[in-house]
Amino acid sequence: MPIPPGTKLAAVPGMLAAKIAGYNATIGAAYNPPYAGYIAARNSGIAAAGSPSAWLAQNGAGAVQTLLVAFRMNSQNSKLVHHAAFQGVLSSVTPAVLNWVDGLALPLQVAPSNLLNAATGETLSDALRRLYDIFATPGSVTESGGHVAASKTMHCLFPELAPMIDGKHAGISYFNIDRQTYAPPLAIPTWEGWVGAPINGVPNPSPRGAGRTGWKWQQFVAAVGVNQRIYEMWQSANGNPGIQAFLALDPTPGTTGIPRIIDKGLW
Repeated sequence: MPIPPGTKLAAVPGMLAAKIAGYNATIGAAYNPPYAGYIAARNSGIAAAGSPSAWLAQNGAGAVQTLLVAFRMNSQNSKLVHHAAFQGVLSSVTPAVLNWVDGLALPLQVAPSNLLNAATGETLSDALRRLYDIFATPGSVTESGGHVAASKTMHCLFPELAPMIDGKHAGISYFNIDRQTYAPPLAIPTWEGWVGAPINGVPNPSPRGAGRTGWKWQQFVAAVGVNQRIYEMWQSANGNPGIQAFLALDPTPGTTGIPRIIDKGLW
């Protein structure tokens, strides 16, 4: 169940342990095994192929689509495109971009707007904007496109960096966080400083109805920042025990990184 409307961001870290336990005890029976299988296949596939881009070029696209199906992305208006079409979309992304972004994980030490890829000359904000726009395009991941297709694909590709924004669960929790407290990490005073561009609209629009059109690449990068801010506040509230202590909030095999743990906490 999403967190209640008007929840202060500072209250979210204290909710995580109970929410994660509840997720694992209920719907986790359906979602945790395919996720763990995907992470294992991803890690072994990348190790064998030599890089994330090489794995995706060989058979990683099929693994991504399999997980998207397990996460209910092939029904109603979110019908997945044919495998060959999706493979073509992934192949259009420069390996230097895929491999670099794959090497990044929350928490970031600097804002995406200031994190530079030496191989391409673009910032992380630039890369996330391009990738998000590609995957949100109708006919790229799903026939209809949109923020759910883009964010779930981004999470499959970069599970330790990218959050998933759905329309019924975690996405509603992002919207329900009190907008006055929905603030960037690293003590950055404005979202423009984190994102690297003005946010058109609000940083956490509704993922339903007309509000779903408000989810653009800027809102996605803001959600990345809110994930890091929740992590920072959890660390501060618990005496800064380190990332391994945070990851221990979810002992489920296969769970990896800050975004997946917070996704369960916001479900």
